[in-house]
Amino acid sequence: MEQGPWWARLARKNDIVSESERIFLGGNRNPSKYGMSLRAFNGDGPDPEAIKLAASILGREPFFVDKRGYECELIAAAIHSPTNRVVYIESRAKKRLWSSIVDITIKIHYVDTIGKSSAVDIESYNPFFGCDVGMLERINDDVALLIYNEKHWTFVYRIGDTWPPPFAKIDERWSIKDGVCMLTRRNVTL
Repeated sequence: MEQGPWWARLARKNDIVSESERIFLGGNRNPSKYGMSLRAFNGDGPDPEAIKLAASILGREPFFVDKRGYECELIAAAIHSPTNRVVYIESRAKKRLWSSIVDITIKIHYVDTIGKSSAVDIESYNPFFGCDVGMLERINDDVALLIYNEKHWTFVYRIGDTWPPPFAKIDERWSIKDGVCMLTRRNVTL
């Protein structure tokens, strides 16, 4: 029998963690462990095919447990097809041993054409409460637009042409029609 903590054995064997055992699912705490989120969000949500393609480009799985025991999950992605530039949102979660504390980070990652990666934490009241990605899409060759809800607020980020990416707090009511993002808050500049 192999020695070491369960997560190290799991990471070595690349076993699959069942959804009921996971800490985080799709950018939110696991409702079977921590209760259901009552937050509603706009948008179509993350594109599962974009997540799979981003994972393939990055040479990894969409979900895995790393060697330190963190559950790492791509929760949204957008790819610039001709160049394979990738923008993705990743959650990393781990329950501390002998404690009820859960370490969670949710980051925006940008990988440029030469493979250089940059990352920044999302704006959040508390990452434990997760984020619901309403939209992550390329809007032109250089820029992707991210809109997500967290516990209290909704944010929009402009990712790609400036780092760190500029963001603004917006009202939770938004929609996109004919390539135009309509918001209820005025004076948003990105």
